[in-house]
Amino acid sequence: MIKFIDNFLNSITMYRLMVYGLMVQTVLAFIFATFGLIAFSPVEMIFSLVILLAFCEGSNILFAKVFHAVRNTESAIITALLLFFVLDPSFATLQTAWVLPAGAVIAMASKYVIAIKHRHLINPVAIAAVVLGLFGTGAAIWWVATPLLFPFVVVFGLLVTRKIRRFHVVGPFLLVAFLVALVRGQHPVTFLISWPLIFFGTMMLTEPRTAPSHKRDQIIYGVLVGILFAIPFSMGSFALTPELSLVIANILAYFVSSKQVLKLTYKSTTQCTPQVCDFVFTPDQKVSFIPGQYLEWTLPLAHADSRGNRRYFTVASSPTDAEVHLGVRLDNEHGSAFKKALSSMKDKEVLFASHATGDFILPNDVNQKLVFIAGGIGVTPFWSMIQWLAATNQKRDIVLFYAANTENDFAYKAEMEAIATAVGLKIVYIVAKPSATWTGKTGYLSKELLDETVPDYAERMFYLSGPNAMVANYHRLLLTLRLKPSKIKVDYFPGF
Repeated sequence: MIKFIDNFLNSITMYRLMVYGLMVQTVLAFIFATFGLIAFSPVEMIFSLVILLAFCEGSNILFAKVFHAVRNTESAIITALLLFFVLDPSFATLQTAWVLPAGAVIAMASKYVIAIKHRHLINPVAIAAVVLGLFGTGAAIWWVATPLLFPFVVVFGLLVTRKIRRFHVVGPFLLVAFLVALVRGQHPVTFLISWPLIFFGTMMLTEPRTAPSHKRDQIIYGVLVGILFAIPFSMGSFALTPELSLVIANILAYFVSSKQVLKLTYKSTTQCTPQVCDFVFTPDQKVSFIPGQYLEWTLPLAHADSRGNRRYFTVASSPTDAEVHLGVRLDNEHGSAFKKALSSMKDKEVLFASHATGDFILPNDVNQKLVFIAGGIGVTPFWSMIQWLAATNQKRDIVLFYAANTENDFAYKAEMEAIATAVGLKIVYIVAKPSATWTGKTGYLSKELLDETVPDYAERMFYLSGPNAMVANYHRLLLTLRLKPSKIKVDYFPGF
C-alpha cells in the first residue's frame, strides 16, 4: 500500500495534489450541505466559491502584470479553495458582498506586495484572515473543522505531508498543540475534531515558501506554531487566532531562511548521457547556497500541463562557480511541459530559482569519513559537493557508489574522475544491465560489496540520493547493518 501511495504521489506535483485534494473536499462539502448536514446552504457555498476563485485568479493576473512576475494559476486556485474552507460562506450576500472579494485580493496581493525580491513572506490565506479580522468582519470561522469532513481532511493531510516529507514539522505542531490543549483542560476529541488542527497543520503550516529552510529550524517552527495555536490569549479586541499564530511564525521564519531569488539566463546545454542533460545559466547575482541543497525552479510557461511550471532540483554546480548548472533527466516521449520547455530553451531566455533549502550537505567535521550512494541523476548533489571541495582545496575520505542501468548512464563521469584524487574521492561504478564488455561491478549494492570495498563502513556517514525505490531499499540495507539512523542522510525531492 505504501509503495502504491508513493508511486501516485511521485507522479503528481505538490500544487496539483493540493488542487485535487481540496476539490474533493469541496465536492463533499456541497453534498453534505445539500442534505442539510452542514450549517450553510449549497447556494451560499457556490457563490462563495465562485467569488473566491474569480477574484483570486483575476487579482493574480493583475498583480503578475504590475510586478512583472511569473504567474502560477494553480497557486491562485489553491488559495481560493483554502479561503473557501476558512471564510464564512454566508458572507456571499449583498450586505457583506465586499468581504470575500477583499479576502481573495488581500491573499493574492500578499504574494507580490509583502515580498522581498519576489519571494512572499507570509502565508496568503493566513494574512487575508488576519486583515479581515482587523476590520472586525468575523469572516474567518474555519468551518472546515466539522466532524463530517474530519476523516477526509485527515486522509488528504497525510498525503500532503507524505508528499513533501514534512512529518518533522506537522508532528511537533500536532503534539505540542494537543498537549497544550490538554493542560488547559480542553476535551481532546473536541479539540481534535472541532478545531482546524489537522487542516491547519497539514495544508497551511507545510507551505514551503514561508517556512524555514533547514530541518532543525522547521522543527522549532512547528513547535512554536503549536504553542501559539493552542493558547487562547486575548487582550481587549485582540485575540491570538490560528491565522495570526501562523503569520507571527512566518515573520520569524524569514530571518532564518534563504532570501535569494535568482534570475537565470540560459547559456548552453551539454548532453551528459542519452537521458541526462546539463543546462548552464548565468545568474543575475552571486549565488548563495550550500553544496547539496536544492532550489525551486520556475519557468514562465504559456501553457503548463498537469505538472505545473515549478520544480525542485538540486544545483549541479558549486557555489563558487560563476555559472549555475542544472542536471536533469529527460524523457522525450513522456516528458512534462516544464522539461520540454527547458530542453528547448534558447539563448537569453530566462527562468527563476529561489528558496535554497535542504540538509543534504557535508558534515562540518572534515575528518568524518563518508560514503555516497547515488542512483542515476541522484549524483547531482554529490557532484556539487565534489566541485566545491576541489574549488576550496579540501580533501576528505569519500567513497562514492554510483549505480546506473548501463555503463552509458553515468552523468558527470569524466568530470568527477578528473578531480577525484585531489578531493580524496574513490568511485565504484555499479551497472544493473551490463554489456559484454563491462568489467566493473554489476547488480546492486550489497553488504558483501560494502565489506569488500569499505571495510570500515561502520565508522562512516552515509548519503543516499536517487530514485525513491532505490533510496528506500538501500536505506533498509544500511539499517540491517545496525548503522545509527543519525549516520544516514537521505536526499528527497518534493516534486512540487
